Amino acid sequence: MIESLHICGYRSLRDFRVNLGRVTVISGENGTGKSNFYRSIALLQSAAMGRLAEAIAREGGMPGVLWAGDRRKDEPRRFSIEVSHSDFTFSLACGLIQADRYSAFRTDPDIKDEVLRIGGPKGRVVAQRTASLVKIRAGQGALEALPLPFHSPESILSEIRDGARFPVLAATRETLQEWRFYHHFRTDAESPMRSPQIGSRSPVLSHDGTNLAATWKTLAEAGRTADLDEAIDGAFPGCEWRAVDDQDRFQIQLLRPGLQRWLDASELSDGTLRYFCLCAALLTPRPPSLLVINEPETSLHPCLLAPLAEVVAKVSAETQLVIVTHSEVLAELIAERAEGKVRRLVTYEGETRLEEHGGARRVWTFDD
Repeated sequence: MIESLHICGYRSLRDFRVNLGRVTVISGENGTGKSNFYRSIALLQSAAMGRLAEAIAREGGMPGVLWAGDRRKDEPRRFSIEVSHSDFTFSLACGLIQADRYSAFRTDPDIKDEVLRIGGPKGRVVAQRTASLVKIRAGQGALEALPLPFHSPESILSEIRDGARFPVLAATRETLQEWRFYHHFRTDAESPMRSPQIGSRSPVLSHDGTNLAATWKTLAEAGRTADLDEAIDGAFPGCEWRAVDDQDRFQIQLLRPGLQRWLDASELSDGTLRYFCLCAALLTPRPPSLLVINEPETSLHPCLLAPLAEVVAKVSAETQLVIVTHSEVLAELIAERAEGKVRRLVTYEGETRLEEHGGARRVWTFDD
C-alpha cells in the first residue's frame, strides 16, 4: 500500500506531500491542483511501462509541466516524485535536456536521478541512477555499475528487465504497472457501450468503459449479483438490469417500473451509463493494489452520490482507493461509509497545498 507521496516542481505541486490511507479522497475547488495530483500518480505508472516521454509529450512536453512560479536562483528546473510504499520507496527526478546536447526531441524529459530502496526513504538502496550512470545491487552484494546504454527519457524500471538478477526492481515495476486509473468513460452517441456487441469474459473494465456490458455479466457470473442489484436499486429504485439482450448481444439494458419493454443502452443517459461504469470498476473480481478514479461525480445527479459511496464501501480490502473529486458531498459520504480520509486542497499564489497546511506565505530558509 502507498503510505505517502512527495511531488515537487510538477505544475502547481510546488512542494506537495500527502499521506494516504486505504481509502483517500482528494477534494477541492476548481484550479486547486486535483487533476495535477491525479496525473502525477499516473506518471509513475508511465515510467514503469517505458512510456514516460510519451506521457509528458501528451501534456505539452517538459517546459509545460514544470512549476512556473517563483524559484530560487540556484534551483534547477525539474520535477520529482517520490512514492513511499509499504514494500519500497522509489523516487524519480526529471529535468530539461541540456542546451549543449543536440536533439530534435527537446521537450522530452531528461531523467537526472532515480533511487529505489527496500522499505522507507532511509531503507537499503537496491538501484540508483545519476544521469547515465546506473548502479544496481544483485542479491546481497554491493552496488555495481551496470554497463548498459540507458535512454535519458525512460526509467530504470522499464530499461532493466532481468527479473532473475534484479527481483526487487522487477517486483516494483509489476506493482506500478498493475495500478488502475479511470477518468473518462466514453458515453457519446457513437460510444461502443451504446451498441450491442459480441462480448468476451471481462473481469476488468477497460479504461474508457467500452466493454461495460461484458464486465457486468462477468461480475454477475463471479458471484457479485447481489452487490450489483443493491447498487442499481439504491440508484434507480424498482428498476431491473441485464447485460445480455434477447438476441444474446451484450449491452446494458434497464427495465423501469411502468414500462413494457427494456430500454437499450442507446436510450440511457450519460450519467446512468457512467454510474454503471463506476460500479464495474469498483466491484471488479480482479482487484488491483491501487485504484485511482478522477471526478466520478461527472454527469451524476446528486441523488446518485450516496449509492456510489455505498459501492465504494464494498471495494475489496486488497485495493487501495484514491478518489479525486470536486464534490464535498461525495467526499463526506465516502468518509462516512468507507471510513476514508479526506484531503482537501487549496491554492496560494498558484501553489497547491493541503488545507491543513493553510495559505500562509512560504518562508524560504537557508536549508531550502
